[in-house]
Formats: sequence, structure tokens, C-alpha cells
Amino acid sequence: MGDVSADLHAANLIREIKRVRPDAIIEGMGGSRMRQAGCDIHYPLTTMNVMGFRNVAGHLHNVWKTQRAALKHFEKHRPDVVVVVDFPGYNLALARWLRPRRIPVICYISPQIWAWFPGRIRKIRKRITKVLCIFPFEEKIYRDAGVPVEYVGHPVFDHLDSLRLDEGFCRRLRQEAGDTLIGLLPGSRTQEVKHLLPVMAKSARIIAQKLPKVLFALPYTGESHHKIIRKVLGKYDIPVRVFRNHTFEVMKEADLCMVTSGTATLELTHFNTPMVVMYRIDWPSYVVTRPFMHTKFIAMVNILRGREVVPDRLLWRDDAGRIARDVLEIIQNPDRRREITDALRELRAELDHPGASRQAAEAILETAAELRGEVPDGGSQWPTA
Repeated sequence: MGDVSADLHAANLIREIKRVRPDAIIEGMGGSRMRQAGCDIHYPLTTMNVMGFRNVAGHLHNVWKTQRAALKHFEKHRPDVVVVVDFPGYNLALARWLRPRRIPVICYISPQIWAWFPGRIRKIRKRITKVLCIFPFEEKIYRDAGVPVEYVGHPVFDHLDSLRLDEGFCRRLRQEAGDTLIGLLPGSRTQEVKHLLPVMAKSARIIAQKLPKVLFALPYTGESHHKIIRKVLGKYDIPVRVFRNHTFEVMKEADLCMVTSGTATLELTHFNTPMVVMYRIDWPSYVVTRPFMHTKFIAMVNILRGREVVPDRLLWRDDAGRIARDVLEIIQNPDRRREITDALRELRAELDHPGASRQAAEAILETAAELRGEVPDGGSQWPTA
């Protein structure tokens, strides 16, 4: 896996596997949450948590290095099954080398081929033993392409359903906010914070001129993020409170959030909180990736609905004024806000599939058990070249 949300989902999966099979030995490459869940981490993949074509290109040596290390380890300590989580470019390349070694690979949180790089379906068919998909419509896409697949549900809703919020913090934040509370959620990647927070802060300054009783709330997790936050906010005079952690409390209490595209948009869907979604991309990355984009949206809410439910902006220049207008339209228009919250409520009802991590764990253990008997004979579960 390669980012904070994937680390979290993988950790929940590990706990469920351990619950069913306490004797299971789990090794991997990942983050601190996976380690805490009982995984022996060989390489911290979150160090390659990057975005943009140029930034990814700059980390190719690390990608190659970790893949070679993984293959050497697998040759000495052959696993019953390898589970890859998200991070499709890296994981599909790794699976290419695992297939001829006849090591089964299960893909959990599969590439969004229906939105980006649809040609990946051919690589998945050749290299992946089974896909565990998290959106209901994905099951038919993979099955029609000849890929063994099982729908297990999206783990983000399981995690949030079991979450215990700090209600005292929520009350204090709501009391301090006054008329309007707007969350600033620039992302979990350091580069996202660097690229998006300046746009959010500049938009916030414009909004504050129109809404005198507004308060902005900016939660963060890593110390490296805090340094960037202090530097950016020092340039803008806006009414903002910065909090270590408390991201979900901010999501719950905010009247609206400015948010980077990704898992956070589904988390806001859980809390039924309106949002303005954005993603900052440099021009070379846009030129390279645009031909492979099969959707005009970047917000998962909009992609799943096939229309613009919430404002959805792909930025490669300073669009702070446009973002501010999007925010003000929702805050100042009750009908528009109601339209968004109604759509989010419907979407949550469709996606909130209880026990997603448990179902994924059971599917992995069942598939591994089946393949242990079939692999020596070249069983039919194996992908063909």
C-alpha cells in the first residue's frame, strides 16, 4: 500500500484476519497502522506517498528497490498468498513478477479502471488471482472482463461506524464557530498539503470578507504538515483554528469542507457534510494523464452519481476565486445545500455495506485455502499469460 487511507484499511483487514486465524503470519510493506495491527513491516511504503507525474518519476529508484527486496524475500519465504491494497501502479508491477513464481495475488481496493487507465484491466486479468472490489458496480465490470471477483463493500464505512468521536471537542468547536464553520482538508500526502493549502487559504480569505462570522478549522496529523501549515497561514489573515488530529470531529461539525479528492470525500459522505472537492496537478502531469481519464469528474461522489452533486475542480492554476464562489453558493443557498445533503444521504445508504473488512478477510483466507490445493497442479484459478 502507499498512502494513509490504504494503511488504515490494510490494518483493519489484518485485524480481521487475525481474529479468524490468530496463528496467521502476516508480513508486508506498509505503514504504522499495519504494524500496530500485527504486520511485520519490511519496508515503510508510505515514504513513497507521492502525487504527480514528475514526483512519481523521481521515486522510480525507490520503487524498483522495494520491489526487488520484496521478490528476494518471497523467494526465501514463500507466502500462501500476497494481498495488494490500492497503489495500483506499484502493485501491478509487483504482481507481474509474482505470477511466473506462481505466488497468488489478491487485489483489495482495486484500481478504478472505470475512471482512470481502463487498459489496466488486461494487466489485472493476467496478473491478479482474484479482485475484492469495494463498489457494487465494479463486480460486473471485472466479471465481464474474465477476472475472478467478489464484492465485499467499502471499508471506510465500517471504520466510521465504529468510530468514537470526542463529543466534548465537537461541542466546543461548534460553540466557538458561531454562524458558519468551514473545514479545510488539504489531504494526507505532504505534497497535497503543499499544493492545496495555499489555494484553500486564499479562498478562505475571500470567503471571510463575505461571511464576517465564519470560522475555519484545519486538522492535521503529521509534524511535517504542521510546519507547512504555519508557513502558509502566516501569509493570510483568516479566522482559523488548527488542531492536531480531530479530523472526523471537524468533518462532522462543519457546515461545509474544502477537501482534496480521495477517501475523505466518502468520509464526508458518511457525515452528510457538503463539500467542495479539488485536486492540484501540475501541467506536465495533466498532459500525460488526461488521455487516460474516462470521467470528467474527480470527486468520488460525482463519479458514482454520474453528475455534479458537489463542486469538483481539477486545478493547475490559482483558482481561489472560483473555489470561494463554490463555497459561498452552498453556504448562502439553503436549497443547494439541501440538494447536496439529500444526494449524500442516498449514496451512503447504497455504499454502507456492513462488515466489509471481515468479508474481505474471509475471502482471502478461503481463496488461500483453495489455492494451496490447486497451485501444485496448475489449477484453474491461475491467470493465464
